[in-house]
Amino acid sequence: MEGSKFRVIIVGGSVTGLVLAHCLNRAGIDHLILEKGSEVAPDIGASIGIMPNGARILEQLGFYEKIERCIEPMSTSHITFPDGLALESRYPQDIHERFGYSVAFLARTEFLRIAYESYPEKTKVITGKRVTEVKHCQGGICAVTDDGSVYQGSLVVGADGVHSRIRSEMWRMANKDALESISDKEKKSMTVEYACVFGISSGIKCLGDGEQVNAFLDGAAVLMIQGKGDRTFWFLFKKLDQKYVYPDAPRFSMDDAEKLCSEMKDVRLYQELCVGDLWRNREIAAMTAVEEGLFKTWFYDRMVLLGDSIHKMAPNFGQGANCAIEDAAALASLLQTLLRGNPTQQPSLVQIRNTLQAYQDKRYPRVRGIYDDSWTVCRIHSRDGLLNKLVGRYYTQWNTSLPANIASKVFAGGETLSFLPVPVRSGRGWQSRSRSGKYGVWSYTVLFVFIAILAQGFISFSDELLFLK
Repeated sequence: MEGSKFRVIIVGGSVTGLVLAHCLNRAGIDHLILEKGSEVAPDIGASIGIMPNGARILEQLGFYEKIERCIEPMSTSHITFPDGLALESRYPQDIHERFGYSVAFLARTEFLRIAYESYPEKTKVITGKRVTEVKHCQGGICAVTDDGSVYQGSLVVGADGVHSRIRSEMWRMANKDALESISDKEKKSMTVEYACVFGISSGIKCLGDGEQVNAFLDGAAVLMIQGKGDRTFWFLFKKLDQKYVYPDAPRFSMDDAEKLCSEMKDVRLYQELCVGDLWRNREIAAMTAVEEGLFKTWFYDRMVLLGDSIHKMAPNFGQGANCAIEDAAALASLLQTLLRGNPTQQPSLVQIRNTLQAYQDKRYPRVRGIYDDSWTVCRIHSRDGLLNKLVGRYYTQWNTSLPANIASKVFAGGETLSFLPVPVRSGRGWQSRSRSGKYGVWSYTVLFVFIAILAQGFISFSDELLFLK
């Protein structure tokens, strides 16, 4: 490829791939999307949450305003418990005041439609192309599809989700070259402990527009958000009977989803609303395993991973898609710096590897923190173990600002596209909470002090009962 234009081959045309294509387009970097499906915005999947850290990048790219027209900004959050306790929080309003962006959800297919329709180079999106192999080519790298087509570029990006073919090819080539083999421990670092039934329902009358419900259950949890147009986006999380190591995880059918929702149909979530009401009024629903894992090797040679292909987290914290959007912005910014002033230049393999190393070094620490937060929130929601029950039941009641403060720390440390102007949104949040994460250290210190006090009180109370006996 000597003398030809630098070209990025993006494998996967969903959220991550389309956002990266937008970023590369704005950076003036040649690219191509290979999507295995027959269309870019199929009517599958449930919802996607757009948080301020993702919204800011989408506004830089010029299509967040279209997304705003499809969302109902979240206004109020309700937290309910098995014993009937119900808490109310205005943390979504606090977030909007701090950052100028709302916490919002919309149908995944709507997001993909907007992203695709806003993308100016549609001829670069090729559907029906399932990549089966990646191999070295003269001066570059090639992606081979199942119909025998070969696409040559300077870099292959795996934006192909949790079951990433590019990740598998990267591991295969790394082990074959024996220069940087991937350990079995890393390959088995993704696990499954939860299943999730997700869906969209209509006619749920007890929720007002923009209201959210977090139902903390024992070994399960339900998250609901009332969106625009009388649509309720919901997720039912259920802890499995054992921990599975990916890819040896169970697969679920619609019959499995119906069975679980039937077993839980009388579980009350909010006011008179039960699980059965969500299931009966569903427009769309499916059940999937909840994979959790953060791989340490983000690139090899001329291959690099983004989004769920490298970090898959529980959706309770709402950061999966937003972290993928940040990945795209970070990689595009670094590539733009590499090629700045000469977009037709072919950088050396050493320069490309150095750029990909900078991408991994920049993203891994931040994603590690968000992944850990997501892991913890999932288990607090499902009241998994005594500690998580205490935190969910008592600490959130005592510290009502906790959700907004922890989320604010995450949002404020978000990526932006370095080569585009940063949107000016009102709110002190972008400036007042640094990337250092000092709030998180302070928060968890207070949390453990609180738990220690609570535990001491419990022990003292138990001693009194023994004395009375």
